Amino acid sequence: MLVIVSLSRLDNDRIEIRVTKPQHHLNPAREYSSQTEVQSVLLDFGISQEIVDSHLKLLAQMGENEQLKFPPMEVPRHQLLSNGFRF
Repeated sequence: MLVIVSLSRLDNDRIEIRVTKPQHHLNPAREYSSQTEVQSVLLDFGISQEIVDSHLKLLAQMGENEQLKFPPMEVPRHQLLSNGFRF
C-alpha cells in the first residue's frame, strides 16, 4: 500500500508516527514514548536503519508538533495493521 509516513515530536516528549494514504483524508496516528519503539516500527515498515537514524536526529532538532515526512513508500498492509495503523 502506498503511504506517506511522518514523525512529530509532541509536547509531552512522546513521538507520533502518522501514516497517510495519498489523496485520502484518513491518517491514523500512534504515539510512542521512546525512540527505540519508533525505530522498531519504522524498520518494520521497511525503512533502512540509516534513514531512520538520520530522521530521528533531525526530529530531535525540530520544534514540537513539526512534521518530518518520509518520501511516499510502499508498506505491506499487514505491516501497517500489525503496528496498529488501520484504514
